[in-house]
Amino acid sequence: MAKKKATSSAVAKTSTPKKQSISKSSSNGVASKTQGALGNEQIGITAGDIWSVLSQNGELTITALKKEIDAPSDLVLAGVGWLAREEKLQFTTSGRSAKVSLK
Repeated sequence: MAKKKATSSAVAKTSTPKKQSISKSSSNGVASKTQGALGNEQIGITAGDIWSVLSQNGELTITALKKEIDAPSDLVLAGVGWLAREEKLQFTTSGRSAKVSLK
């Protein structure tokens, strides 16, 4: 029996680690896609901030909530999603405006 030669597909590939830092863009408040993925810890902390703001201020529009939280827009939206998934938020719509409040 003949022996099989190792092929190039058997060679292990190396990958470079992704950056985890997220910083607020000066132009529109949205974190750049090139800076890496949003982390669960960052989203969880932002969700806590959202909870605090809503408990103090009551019902707010999504836009007003973004202005109240000192974080990039996409991170605030991820925090809203986190709380919504846990069924902690109530959403109401009026025309084009969406409002969010605690249940």
